[in-house]
Amino acid sequence: MKSTMMSLYSFKRLRYLSSFVMLMLLALNARSQTDFTLQGKVTSDNGEPVTGATVQIKNTTLGTITDISGDYTFQVSIEPGSYVLIIRSVGLLTKEIPLSLGTQTVVENDITMEMDILGLDAVVITGTGGLTEKKQLGNTISTISGMDIRESGALDITGSLSGKLAGIQVTQNSGDPAGGISVRLRSASTVNGSSDPLYIIDGVIVNNNSTNVLNVTSVVQNRLSDINPQDIERVEVIKGAAAAAIYGSRASNGVVQIFTKKGKAGKPVITLSTSVNFNSLRKKRDFNEEPFNWTSSDITVLDREPVTRYDYQDMVFENSTGTDNYISISGGKDNTNYFSSFSYLKNEGILKGTDYERVGGRIRINQIINDWASVSLGSYIARSHSNDMPNGGYGFGVLQTILFTNNRIDPAPNADGVYPVMTFYPNILEYIETFDFQQKNNRSISDLQFNLSPFEGLNVNYVLGYDHSKSTGTRYVPIGTTTVNLGTARTSTIGTTQLNSDLNVTYEKELSTKLKSTTAGGFTWQFDESELSTISASGLALGVRTTDGAATIVTDELRSKRSIWGGYLQQTFGLKDKLFVTGAIRLDGASVFGEDERNQFYPKVSMSYLISQEDFWQNLLGSTFDSFKFRAAWGQAGNLTAIGPFDRLSNYTAISIDGSSGLLAPSQLGNPDLKPERQTEVEIGVDVALLNNRLGLELTYYTQDIEDLLLERTLSPSTGASSRIENIGTMTNKGFEALITATPIQTNDLTWSVTGTFSTNENEVNGVEGEQISIGNFGFSVAKNGQPLGVFYQGYYARNPDGSLLLTPQGLPQREKGSFDENGNPVPERDAQGQPSGSNLSKVIGDPNPDFIASLINEVDYKNFSFRVQFDAVQGFDVLSWDTRMFYRFGGGPQEGSELRGDEVRGTGRAKFGIAESYIEDGSFVKLREISASYQWRNPIRGIKNLRFTLSGRNLFSIDDFSSYDPEVNMDAQSNGSRGGIMGLVPIPRVVRLGLTATF
Repeated sequence: MKSTMMSLYSFKRLRYLSSFVMLMLLALNARSQTDFTLQGKVTSDNGEPVTGATVQIKNTTLGTITDISGDYTFQVSIEPGSYVLIIRSVGLLTKEIPLSLGTQTVVENDITMEMDILGLDAVVITGTGGLTEKKQLGNTISTISGMDIRESGALDITGSLSGKLAGIQVTQNSGDPAGGISVRLRSASTVNGSSDPLYIIDGVIVNNNSTNVLNVTSVVQNRLSDINPQDIERVEVIKGAAAAAIYGSRASNGVVQIFTKKGKAGKPVITLSTSVNFNSLRKKRDFNEEPFNWTSSDITVLDREPVTRYDYQDMVFENSTGTDNYISISGGKDNTNYFSSFSYLKNEGILKGTDYERVGGRIRINQIINDWASVSLGSYIARSHSNDMPNGGYGFGVLQTILFTNNRIDPAPNADGVYPVMTFYPNILEYIETFDFQQKNNRSISDLQFNLSPFEGLNVNYVLGYDHSKSTGTRYVPIGTTTVNLGTARTSTIGTTQLNSDLNVTYEKELSTKLKSTTAGGFTWQFDESELSTISASGLALGVRTTDGAATIVTDELRSKRSIWGGYLQQTFGLKDKLFVTGAIRLDGASVFGEDERNQFYPKVSMSYLISQEDFWQNLLGSTFDSFKFRAAWGQAGNLTAIGPFDRLSNYTAISIDGSSGLLAPSQLGNPDLKPERQTEVEIGVDVALLNNRLGLELTYYTQDIEDLLLERTLSPSTGASSRIENIGTMTNKGFEALITATPIQTNDLTWSVTGTFSTNENEVNGVEGEQISIGNFGFSVAKNGQPLGVFYQGYYARNPDGSLLLTPQGLPQREKGSFDENGNPVPERDAQGQPSGSNLSKVIGDPNPDFIASLINEVDYKNFSFRVQFDAVQGFDVLSWDTRMFYRFGGGPQEGSELRGDEVRGTGRAKFGIAESYIEDGSFVKLREISASYQWRNPIRGIKNLRFTLSGRNLFSIDDFSSYDPEVNMDAQSNGSRGGIMGLVPIPRVVRLGLTATF
């Protein structure tokens, strides 16, 4: 209660302070000023208009953004004198134009910008609240334009990041209409926590939790699915602990900064877009089509009888459609501009009975108070609803029923409406026609920001962010199904509220003509709370679909709160605008740890050297290299995700003893000395531009050492408990990243650009007590000393010395047996007949971590036509296919058909069912992730500035050897360590989309 009151008190203080500052700023405007109008057109060096370029008077808050034709115009009230007009745009070199404001009140400048293939002049926001040129940074940072986000065709922002930069792995874990997506920047950095990056939208730290409100592991949504990708202006992705030293421990896995669109002064601009998409099953898997069945369950009996076989896939999958509609209006006058949008999306799933619907609205108002102060206010509200089906993994589901059924059974109900029993799970049509699983989500994100530049060189930025999400899942299973004869109902609600208050101050000073100093400091306070409530009921009354009136009702509730705080100081020196050295220190604290370990110190050092600007380089290599930058960074960061708010405590369970309240001692003792996991990273790299800025290379090598992993340790029985969480484990990552960009052709009419990425990572876990711990996939995925996180550890084939399978006398494969030596290594043993003897043996049989990830993007623009194609490749990873295993055993798969035809010995499938190595498959794939063609018609009729027609496709085909639908999905959803397990999951659909965008 005390912490709640303190939080409310802190929030009220912030609100009053914000109001006071705003009123004071509105009163400050005492200097004599003149009104000027600045206007012109910005084009690239091939004559194309530059849309969305920032045009600003340097060292002030005064500026605007170019429109779709590259035109800009804005009015300023400012003292006459000499100024600099600075123009910035992603992919183009920053331009500075001297500006003289005197008696002429209308000043026009047409500007031509040159290509910046490495983006070194790009201005990014690195957590300090100030603008930093990319060339100053010692760590990697990548920018993805809003156009690339929108044209990707992904419904989720995170899905659109796939293949756009090196060192990122994006996995859509389910093909449901709003299926959850996992994002890893570089690799896993913890065992029990999350390796997802920190997401920030317009300065608001937002919740991207995976809400399992249906209690179905694989039917999970990310909360970033609430955000409309069409509102995005750009995305900045920062990797590395050096960056996290500025953002704090929540950013130890990297940062994804999302910036939404803003308005500009001028006449209102209306953008209207609509699209329709067509979804379909990309690939059907093989099944048993043999028109016979065994007459006996005895595998020695080979008599057959004719039967009818059914293709259940055609009964549960369907072609479906979706629509996405969006309208925005932006504009402004004088020193006020605004942007607002409204969107509606409806997308049907390829699994019958599933769909996703989202409605959202956004508004942002920017107010320039004077030439040194501005304020911005933004808000976003969304509501979504989905109809879902149970599927995947550890419970019943439509696709699990198919896996566990011999497909000789017709699932259609009889004349009385009774569905035939297919297996120990419900009938597939019974699911679709009678089950009711739904999710509803409400989301609101708001921010208030102040930006002050009271004198030259000083910038003060303050952000107050608020994010609230509420997800409710309802499920109903009717009376009389195979799984639950009496019927069940369940309602679960998860509510999460987050606040962040960030103050950042930056001061730039030219110490001499050659030396520039940038000093930054800041403080952050963050608070979040979550509430979970669940009510489950069984034994429903006839006709009742809710928990009310059920025979048995069980309730559950959980509440948690957490505070995070931190401050930093950073100093950068720039010598001759080519050598930049940065040092920073950060102090972070979090309430989830013990009082003596809450506050941790994290340092950072980085450097960036534009060696190509040296005279000796220009003389020797200037004709070859347009730009050559060497960079290096070292930094430390913590991790807050591996421990919950109460995990440091001994959590007793309440029980009733003879009608009185009592406590039951926990099996896991608390540990008040827990501290954050600590990550130390070293990163070195080069950025190179060649061939007159036609070819760019970004090469990076990094090493990460993570220590103090939070893992369970077994305790002596004399303690009265079985385990305790301690800082005992370690993990290492070593990787290489390459980004190649090229523009082979660039003329006034034709531009061809190519982007390729390649990244590798080697992961290793150590310090696990007892050699290994199970982390998912029915215990088959483990964290094992000396191995990558999540390797598959289970049984394997018995083999002859030449590597061939050692078969039973009946000609069947079998599992290896023997004993383990003193180091835990399996040692096969044989009996007198040469057959395996001893205990069942296990070893590492597969690794879900890829050898490398790559992508290739080609873009061609010819006059008003554009074409884009993107291939993504994930190579060298294994899949634990439970789909294959179940098809071995239950008769519906091709294995049974092979045995019925006599191609294999009857019983081979049942034998393989018990040997995990038999259902390890190569998951390597190359996917046509995105393809699009568009035509842009400028000024088609009066009143319409632009029409854009688009035809695009997503996941159109995949080159792989996987036997089931899709090797990309994951049974344990967004799990950090348990990857590569597939069982009864909806595959990622093939999507074809037609779109139209009009600008008025």
